[in-house]
Amino acid sequence: MQDAVRKLISRGVLIPSPDTVFIDADVVPERIASGVTIGPGSRLSGARTLLLSGARIGTEGPADVRDCALGAGVTLASGSFSDSVFFPRSSIGPSAHVRFGTLLDEGASAAHAVGLKQTLLLPYATLGSVINFCDALLAGGSTRDDHSEVGSGFIHFNFTPHGDKATPSLFGNVREGVFMRSPRIFLGGAGGAVGPMDIGFGTVLAAGSVYRKDRGRSVLVYAEHLPDRERPFDPNEIRGASRRVRKNLAYMAELVAYYAWLRDVRAPFHASDAGEVLLGDAALALLRESMRERLRQLGKFADLAAAHASGDEARRLVGLPERLKRASPTIEDLDAAASRGTSADRDAWVGALDRALPFLDAVRAAPDAAVTAGRKWLDGIVERWLEDPVVRGLIAD
Repeated sequence: MQDAVRKLISRGVLIPSPDTVFIDADVVPERIASGVTIGPGSRLSGARTLLLSGARIGTEGPADVRDCALGAGVTLASGSFSDSVFFPRSSIGPSAHVRFGTLLDEGASAAHAVGLKQTLLLPYATLGSVINFCDALLAGGSTRDDHSEVGSGFIHFNFTPHGDKATPSLFGNVREGVFMRSPRIFLGGAGGAVGPMDIGFGTVLAAGSVYRKDRGRSVLVYAEHLPDRERPFDPNEIRGASRRVRKNLAYMAELVAYYAWLRDVRAPFHASDAGEVLLGDAALALLRESMRERLRQLGKFADLAAAHASGDEARRLVGLPERLKRASPTIEDLDAAASRGTSADRDAWVGALDRALPFLDAVRAAPDAAVTAGRKWLDGIVERWLEDPVVRGLIAD
Protein backbone atom coordinates (compact mmCIF):
# COMPACT_ATOMS: atom_id res chain seq x y z
CA MET A 1 0.00 0.00 0.00
CA GLN A 2 1.27 3.48 -0.90
CA ASP A 3 2.36 5.63 2.07
CA ALA A 4 0.18 8.51 0.88
CA VAL A 5 -2.83 6.19 0.92
CA ARG A 6 -2.02 5.10 4.47
CA LYS A 7 -1.83 8.72 5.55
CA LEU A 8 -5.24 9.48 4.10
CA ILE A 9 -6.77 6.43 5.77
CA SER A 10 -5.29 7.58 9.09
CA ARG A 11 -7.04 10.92 8.57
CA GLY A 12 -10.42 9.24 8.19
CA VAL A 13 -10.61 8.96 4.40
CA LEU A 14 -12.53 5.86 3.29
CA ILE A 15 -10.57 3.79 0.76
CA PRO A 16 -12.15 0.32 0.41
CA SER A 17 -9.44 -1.05 -1.94
CA PRO A 18 -6.29 0.82 -0.87
CA ASP A 19 -3.89 -1.27 -2.97
CA THR A 20 -5.59 -0.06 -6.17
CA VAL A 21 -5.61 3.66 -5.34
CA PHE A 22 -2.78 6.02 -6.28
CA ILE A 23 -2.11 9.41 -4.69
CA ASP A 24 0.44 11.66 -6.45
CA ALA A 25 3.19 13.25 -4.36
CA ASP A 26 1.87 16.75 -5.06
CA VAL A 27 -1.49 16.10 -3.34
CA VAL A 28 -1.76 17.95 -0.01
CA PRO A 29 -3.22 15.46 2.53
CA GLU A 30 -4.68 18.26 4.65
CA ARG A 31 -6.92 19.22 1.71
CA ILE A 32 -8.59 15.78 1.74
CA ALA A 33 -11.19 15.76 4.53
CA SER A 34 -12.24 12.96 6.81
CA GLY A 35 -15.32 11.23 5.44
CA VAL A 36 -14.23 11.39 1.79
CA THR A 37 -14.56 8.11 -0.15
CA ILE A 38 -12.06 7.12 -2.85
CA GLY A 39 -13.17 4.13 -4.92
CA PRO A 40 -11.10 1.28 -6.40
CA GLY A 41 -8.64 2.15 -9.17
CA SER A 42 -8.90 5.90 -8.60
CA ARG A 43 -6.10 8.46 -8.68
CA LEU A 44 -5.68 11.90 -7.11
CA SER A 45 -3.12 14.43 -8.34
CA GLY A 46 -2.43 18.14 -8.18
CA ALA A 47 -1.62 20.47 -5.30
CA ARG A 48 -4.93 22.29 -5.80
CA THR A 49 -7.05 19.16 -5.31
CA LEU A 50 -9.59 19.68 -2.53
CA LEU A 51 -12.14 17.11 -1.32
CA LEU A 52 -14.54 18.11 1.45
CA SER A 53 -16.28 15.67 3.76
CA GLY A 54 -18.81 13.39 2.10
CA ALA A 55 -17.31 13.77 -1.38
CA ARG A 56 -17.11 10.46 -3.25
CA ILE A 57 -15.01 9.63 -6.30
CA GLY A 58 -14.89 6.38 -8.23
CA THR A 59 -18.25 5.02 -7.08
CA GLU A 60 -18.85 3.29 -10.44
CA GLY A 61 -15.33 2.71 -11.73
CA PRO A 62 -11.91 4.38 -11.59
CA ALA A 63 -11.82 8.17 -11.41
CA ASP A 64 -8.77 10.28 -12.25
CA VAL A 65 -9.10 13.60 -10.40
CA ARG A 66 -6.49 16.33 -10.95
CA ASP A 67 -6.55 19.82 -9.45
CA CYS A 68 -10.27 19.73 -8.80
CA ALA A 69 -12.19 21.14 -5.83
CA LEU A 70 -15.14 19.08 -4.56
CA GLY A 71 -17.65 20.32 -2.01
CA ALA A 72 -19.51 18.26 0.57
CA GLY A 73 -21.57 15.43 -0.84
CA VAL A 74 -20.23 15.65 -4.40
CA THR A 75 -20.17 12.40 -6.40
CA LEU A 76 -17.93 11.77 -9.41
CA ALA A 77 -18.78 8.24 -10.51
CA SER A 78 -15.89 7.54 -12.90
CA GLY A 79 -13.85 9.10 -15.66
CA SER A 80 -11.34 11.92 -15.99
CA PHE A 81 -11.73 15.23 -14.16
CA SER A 82 -9.28 18.14 -14.23
CA ASP A 83 -9.11 21.81 -13.22
CA SER A 84 -12.80 22.01 -12.29
CA VAL A 85 -14.96 22.94 -9.29
CA PHE A 86 -17.97 21.09 -7.96
CA PHE A 87 -20.17 22.79 -5.36
CA PRO A 88 -21.95 20.72 -2.68
CA ARG A 89 -24.26 17.92 -3.75
CA SER A 90 -23.44 18.20 -7.43
CA SER A 91 -22.76 14.96 -9.28
CA ILE A 92 -21.55 13.41 -12.53
CA GLY A 93 -22.18 9.85 -13.66
CA PRO A 94 -19.72 7.29 -15.04
CA SER A 95 -17.37 7.64 -18.03
CA ALA A 96 -17.15 11.43 -17.85
CA HIS A 97 -14.52 13.65 -19.45
CA VAL A 98 -14.51 16.95 -17.55
CA ARG A 99 -11.80 19.48 -18.38
CA PHE A 100 -10.57 22.85 -17.25
CA GLY A 101 -12.95 25.68 -16.50
CA THR A 102 -15.98 23.55 -15.61
CA LEU A 103 -18.05 24.58 -12.58
CA LEU A 104 -21.12 22.78 -11.31
CA ASP A 105 -23.07 24.89 -8.83
CA GLU A 106 -24.99 23.30 -5.96
CA GLY A 107 -27.18 20.37 -6.95
CA ALA A 108 -26.19 20.48 -10.64
CA SER A 109 -25.74 17.07 -12.22
CA ALA A 110 -24.92 15.05 -15.31
CA ALA A 111 -25.57 11.41 -16.17
CA HIS A 112 -23.08 9.11 -17.94
CA ALA A 113 -20.62 9.81 -20.77
CA VAL A 114 -20.62 13.60 -20.74
CA GLY A 115 -17.87 15.85 -22.08
CA LEU A 116 -17.52 19.26 -20.43
CA LYS A 117 -14.98 22.08 -20.71
CA GLN A 118 -15.48 25.73 -19.83
CA THR A 119 -19.00 24.70 -18.79
CA LEU A 120 -20.99 26.52 -16.11
CA LEU A 121 -24.08 24.82 -14.71
CA LEU A 122 -26.06 26.94 -12.25
CA PRO A 123 -27.96 25.36 -9.34
CA TYR A 124 -29.81 22.15 -10.18
CA ALA A 125 -29.11 22.36 -13.92
CA THR A 126 -29.12 18.82 -15.26
CA LEU A 127 -27.50 17.08 -18.22
CA GLY A 128 -28.59 13.71 -19.55
CA SER A 129 -26.26 11.11 -21.04
CA VAL A 130 -23.85 11.06 -24.00
CA ILE A 131 -23.63 14.84 -24.17
CA ASN A 132 -20.94 17.28 -25.27
CA PHE A 133 -21.66 20.64 -23.66
CA CYS A 134 -18.46 22.71 -23.75
CA ASP A 135 -18.16 26.52 -23.72
CA ALA A 136 -21.68 27.09 -22.45
CA LEU A 137 -23.64 28.34 -19.45
CA LEU A 138 -26.98 26.86 -18.39
CA ALA A 139 -29.35 28.41 -15.85
CA GLY A 140 -33.05 28.27 -15.01
CA GLY A 141 -35.49 26.66 -12.63
CA SER A 142 -35.68 26.76 -8.85
CA THR A 143 -35.32 23.32 -7.24
CA ARG A 144 -34.17 19.77 -7.82
CA ASP A 145 -37.64 19.06 -9.25
CA ASP A 146 -37.80 22.25 -11.31
CA HIS A 147 -34.57 22.69 -13.25
CA SER A 148 -33.20 23.38 -16.71
CA GLU A 149 -32.24 20.21 -18.53
CA VAL A 150 -30.30 19.04 -21.56
CA GLY A 151 -31.59 15.85 -23.16
CA SER A 152 -29.39 12.86 -23.93
CA GLY A 153 -27.39 13.00 -27.12
CA PHE A 154 -27.27 16.81 -27.25
CA ILE A 155 -24.18 18.61 -28.61
CA HIS A 156 -23.17 22.22 -28.21
CA PHE A 157 -21.10 22.77 -31.36
CA ASN A 158 -18.23 24.94 -30.19
CA PHE A 159 -15.56 24.55 -32.88
CA THR A 160 -15.82 26.32 -36.23
CA PRO A 161 -14.47 25.45 -39.70
CA HIS A 162 -12.09 28.37 -39.20
CA GLY A 163 -10.49 26.58 -36.24
CA ASP A 164 -11.61 28.85 -33.40
CA LYS A 165 -13.69 28.47 -30.25
CA ALA A 166 -15.00 32.00 -29.85
CA THR A 167 -18.37 30.28 -29.56
CA PRO A 168 -19.69 30.51 -25.96
CA SER A 169 -23.47 30.23 -25.65
CA LEU A 170 -25.87 31.47 -22.98
CA PHE A 171 -28.81 29.25 -22.12
CA GLY A 172 -30.44 31.67 -19.72
CA ASN A 173 -28.08 33.99 -17.88
CA VAL A 174 -26.41 34.58 -14.52
CA ARG A 175 -28.05 37.80 -13.40
CA GLU A 176 -31.49 36.20 -13.32
CA GLY A 177 -30.62 32.53 -12.97
CA VAL A 178 -28.81 32.79 -9.62
CA PHE A 179 -32.02 33.93 -7.92
CA MET A 180 -33.71 30.63 -8.92
CA ARG A 181 -36.96 32.23 -9.95
CA SER A 182 -36.65 31.95 -13.72
CA PRO A 183 -38.54 29.43 -15.87
CA ARG A 184 -36.49 26.40 -16.74
CA ILE A 185 -35.00 25.76 -20.16
CA PHE A 186 -35.21 22.42 -21.97
CA LEU A 187 -32.88 21.37 -24.76
CA GLY A 188 -34.26 18.28 -26.45
CA GLY A 189 -32.19 15.15 -26.91
CA ALA A 190 -30.49 13.98 -30.10
CA GLY A 191 -30.12 17.63 -31.06
CA GLY A 192 -27.61 20.41 -30.92
CA ALA A 193 -26.91 24.13 -30.88
CA VAL A 194 -24.28 25.98 -32.90
CA GLY A 195 -22.49 28.52 -30.73
CA PRO A 196 -22.41 31.32 -30.01
CA MET A 197 -26.12 31.70 -29.36
CA ASP A 198 -28.57 32.96 -26.71
CA ILE A 199 -31.60 31.01 -25.54
CA GLY A 200 -34.12 32.68 -23.24
CA PHE A 201 -35.58 31.34 -20.02
CA GLY A 202 -38.64 29.14 -20.42
CA THR A 203 -37.77 28.09 -23.96
CA VAL A 204 -37.87 24.52 -25.28
CA LEU A 205 -35.76 23.40 -28.23
CA ALA A 206 -37.52 20.30 -29.50
CA ALA A 207 -35.57 17.06 -29.82
CA GLY A 208 -33.88 15.97 -33.01
CA SER A 209 -32.81 19.28 -34.59
CA VAL A 210 -29.68 21.39 -34.69
CA TYR A 211 -30.40 25.03 -33.82
CA ARG A 212 -28.46 28.04 -35.10
CA LYS A 213 -30.57 31.08 -34.21
CA ASP A 214 -31.00 33.01 -30.99
CA ARG A 215 -34.37 32.38 -29.35
CA GLY A 216 -36.35 34.53 -26.96
CA ARG A 217 -38.22 33.58 -23.80
CA SER A 218 -40.92 30.97 -23.35
CA VAL A 219 -41.15 29.68 -26.91
CA LEU A 220 -41.27 26.17 -28.32
CA VAL A 221 -38.91 25.79 -31.26
CA TYR A 222 -38.92 22.74 -33.50
CA ALA A 223 -37.59 21.46 -36.81
CA GLU A 224 -35.09 24.20 -37.56
CA HIS A 225 -33.41 23.15 -40.80
CA LEU A 226 -30.98 24.53 -43.32
CA PRO A 227 -32.08 24.30 -46.96
CA ASP A 228 -30.65 21.40 -48.92
CA ARG A 229 -28.13 23.09 -51.17
CA GLU A 230 -24.52 23.16 -52.25
CA ARG A 231 -22.45 26.26 -52.96
CA PRO A 232 -18.77 27.22 -53.31
CA PHE A 233 -17.08 27.56 -49.93
CA ASP A 234 -13.95 29.42 -48.92
CA PRO A 235 -12.76 28.07 -45.54
CA ASN A 236 -10.91 31.36 -44.94
CA GLU A 237 -13.97 33.57 -45.44
CA ILE A 238 -15.46 34.88 -42.17
CA ARG A 239 -18.93 36.39 -42.01
CA GLY A 240 -20.70 37.91 -39.05
CA ALA A 241 -17.48 38.62 -37.20
CA SER A 242 -18.80 41.68 -35.37
CA ARG A 243 -21.77 39.67 -34.11
CA ARG A 244 -19.43 36.98 -32.84
CA VAL A 245 -17.32 39.53 -30.99
CA ARG A 246 -20.40 41.11 -29.38
CA LYS A 247 -21.66 37.72 -28.21
CA ASN A 248 -18.31 36.89 -26.68
CA LEU A 249 -18.27 40.17 -24.80
CA ALA A 250 -21.83 39.58 -23.55
CA TYR A 251 -20.82 36.12 -22.31
CA MET A 252 -17.86 37.63 -20.46
CA ALA A 253 -20.21 40.12 -18.81
CA GLU A 254 -22.14 37.19 -17.33
CA LEU A 255 -18.85 35.78 -16.00
CA VAL A 256 -18.34 39.09 -14.20
CA ALA A 257 -21.83 38.87 -12.68
CA TYR A 258 -21.24 35.30 -11.53
CA TYR A 259 -17.91 36.29 -10.00
CA ALA A 260 -19.63 39.09 -8.08
CA TRP A 261 -22.32 36.68 -6.89
CA LEU A 262 -19.85 34.09 -5.63
CA ARG A 263 -17.55 36.66 -4.05
CA ASP A 264 -20.10 39.00 -2.44
CA VAL A 265 -23.07 36.70 -1.74
CA ARG A 266 -22.04 33.06 -1.46
CA ALA A 267 -18.58 33.47 0.09
CA PRO A 268 -19.65 35.57 3.11
CA PHE A 269 -22.46 33.10 3.73
CA HIS A 270 -19.84 30.36 4.29
CA ALA A 271 -17.09 32.46 5.87
CA SER A 272 -17.04 30.41 9.09
CA ASP A 273 -16.36 27.11 7.28
CA ALA A 274 -12.66 26.74 6.40
CA GLY A 275 -13.30 24.08 3.77
CA GLU A 276 -16.01 26.14 2.10
CA VAL A 277 -13.68 29.14 2.05
CA LEU A 278 -11.13 27.08 0.10
CA LEU A 279 -13.87 25.85 -2.23
CA GLY A 280 -15.08 29.39 -2.86
CA ASP A 281 -11.54 30.58 -3.54
CA ALA A 282 -11.13 27.76 -6.07
CA ALA A 283 -14.33 28.85 -7.83
CA LEU A 284 -13.20 32.48 -8.07
CA ALA A 285 -9.83 31.37 -9.43
CA LEU A 286 -11.62 29.23 -12.02
CA LEU A 287 -13.70 32.20 -13.20
CA ARG A 288 -10.60 34.35 -13.50
CA GLU A 289 -9.03 31.68 -15.70
CA SER A 290 -12.31 31.34 -17.64
CA MET A 291 -12.16 35.04 -18.48
CA ARG A 292 -8.59 34.63 -19.69
CA GLU A 293 -9.67 31.65 -21.81
CA ARG A 294 -12.48 33.65 -23.40
CA LEU A 295 -10.00 36.41 -24.19
CA ARG A 296 -7.57 33.89 -25.70
CA GLN A 297 -10.27 32.46 -27.93
CA LEU A 298 -11.59 35.89 -28.89
CA GLY A 299 -8.03 37.00 -29.69
CA LYS A 300 -7.52 34.00 -31.94
CA PHE A 301 -10.79 34.74 -33.70
CA ALA A 302 -9.92 38.42 -34.01
CA ASP A 303 -6.67 37.52 -35.76
CA LEU A 304 -8.57 35.30 -38.22
CA ALA A 305 -11.31 37.86 -38.79
CA ALA A 306 -8.92 40.74 -39.32
CA ALA A 307 -7.09 38.71 -41.96
CA HIS A 308 -10.11 37.31 -43.80
CA ALA A 309 -13.12 39.58 -43.32
CA SER A 310 -14.09 41.91 -46.11
CA GLY A 311 -16.13 45.07 -46.76
CA ASP A 312 -17.88 46.61 -43.76
CA GLU A 313 -16.76 43.73 -41.57
CA ALA A 314 -13.13 44.47 -42.31
CA ARG A 315 -13.66 48.17 -41.62
CA ARG A 316 -15.24 47.50 -38.23
CA LEU A 317 -12.55 45.05 -37.22
CA VAL A 318 -9.52 47.12 -38.17
CA GLY A 319 -6.98 46.85 -35.37
CA LEU A 320 -9.17 44.59 -33.21
CA PRO A 321 -6.40 42.07 -32.41
CA GLU A 322 -4.10 44.84 -31.19
CA ARG A 323 -6.86 46.60 -29.25
CA LEU A 324 -7.84 43.32 -27.63
CA LYS A 325 -4.27 42.60 -26.57
CA ARG A 326 -3.91 46.07 -25.06
CA ALA A 327 -7.26 45.83 -23.28
CA SER A 328 -6.84 42.31 -21.85
CA PRO A 329 -5.23 43.26 -18.52
CA THR A 330 -8.12 45.66 -17.95
CA ILE A 331 -11.10 43.60 -18.99
CA GLU A 332 -9.91 40.38 -17.36
CA ASP A 333 -9.76 42.09 -13.93
CA LEU A 334 -12.86 40.47 -12.48
CA ASP A 335 -12.36 41.91 -9.00
CA ALA A 336 -12.50 45.45 -10.36
CA ALA A 337 -15.35 44.72 -12.77
CA ALA A 338 -17.41 42.92 -10.12
CA SER A 339 -17.15 45.95 -7.84
CA ARG A 340 -18.92 48.27 -10.27
CA GLY A 341 -22.41 47.38 -9.08
CA THR A 342 -24.36 49.61 -6.71
CA SER A 343 -23.32 48.64 -3.19
CA ALA A 344 -26.64 49.75 -1.68
CA ASP A 345 -28.55 47.29 -3.90
CA ARG A 346 -26.05 44.55 -3.12
CA ASP A 347 -26.28 45.21 0.62
CA ALA A 348 -30.08 45.22 0.52
CA TRP A 349 -30.00 41.81 -1.16
CA VAL A 350 -27.32 40.25 1.04
CA GLY A 351 -28.89 41.67 4.21
CA ALA A 352 -32.19 39.95 3.44
CA LEU A 353 -30.71 36.44 3.40
CA ASP A 354 -31.59 34.26 6.39
CA ARG A 355 -28.26 32.83 7.54
CA ALA A 356 -30.00 30.19 9.62
CA LEU A 357 -30.94 28.45 6.36
CA PRO A 358 -28.74 26.60 3.87
CA PHE A 359 -27.57 28.98 1.16
CA LEU A 360 -29.92 27.97 -1.67
CA ASP A 361 -32.88 27.83 0.71
CA ALA A 362 -32.01 31.32 1.91
CA VAL A 363 -31.91 32.59 -1.69
CA ARG A 364 -35.30 31.08 -2.47
CA ALA A 365 -36.82 32.42 0.77
CA ALA A 366 -35.69 36.03 0.26
CA PRO A 367 -38.51 38.57 -0.16
CA ASP A 368 -39.34 39.94 -3.60
CA ALA A 369 -38.15 43.45 -2.74
CA ALA A 370 -34.70 42.09 -1.89
CA VAL A 371 -34.61 40.10 -5.13
CA THR A 372 -35.42 43.25 -7.06
CA ALA A 373 -32.47 44.98 -5.42
CA GLY A 374 -30.21 42.01 -6.12
CA ARG A 375 -31.24 41.91 -9.76
CA LYS A 376 -30.59 45.64 -10.07
CA TRP A 377 -27.13 45.14 -8.59
CA LEU A 378 -26.15 42.36 -11.03
CA ASP A 379 -27.77 44.12 -13.99
CA GLY A 380 -25.71 47.17 -13.16
CA ILE A 381 -22.49 45.15 -13.12
CA VAL A 382 -23.24 43.69 -16.55
CA GLU A 383 -24.28 47.03 -18.04
CA ARG A 384 -21.27 48.89 -16.67
CA TRP A 385 -18.91 46.22 -17.97
CA LEU A 386 -20.41 46.34 -21.46
CA GLU A 387 -20.44 50.14 -21.44
CA ASP A 388 -16.85 50.44 -20.27
CA PRO A 389 -14.84 52.40 -22.87
CA VAL A 390 -12.29 49.58 -23.09
CA VAL A 391 -15.00 47.03 -23.92
CA ARG A 392 -16.95 49.30 -26.25
CA GLY A 393 -13.74 50.24 -28.00
CA LEU A 394 -13.06 46.66 -29.04
CA ILE A 395 -15.43 47.15 -31.98
CA ALA A 396 -15.25 50.36 -34.01
CA ASP A 397 -18.62 52.03 -34.53
